[in-house]
Amino acid sequence: MQSKVLSNQTLEQQIVELNKLLNEVKNIQKDEVDFLKINHITYMKKLEKLQEYNKIADMTNQLFEKRLSGIENAIIEINKTMST
Repeated sequence: MQSKVLSNQTLEQQIVELNKLLNEVKNIQKDEVDFLKINHITYMKKLEKLQEYNKIADMTNQLFEKRLSGIENAIIEINKTMST
């Protein structure tokens, strides 16, 4: 009878230990999910900034293209007037 009590007690202790481990794993997973959420938010902000910089770069390139086009047209006109 004592052996049954001992085996039950060890089984109960094992269950308690397993529950502790499960809780620990659950907490670790929760921490990892929180960490991933924070990183995701950070990466999304960085991506938005990069997209914003790309838009600015595109706008700047468009301005330079217009200016270069104007200069090219002016040079063509000057060449035409000089050749006549």
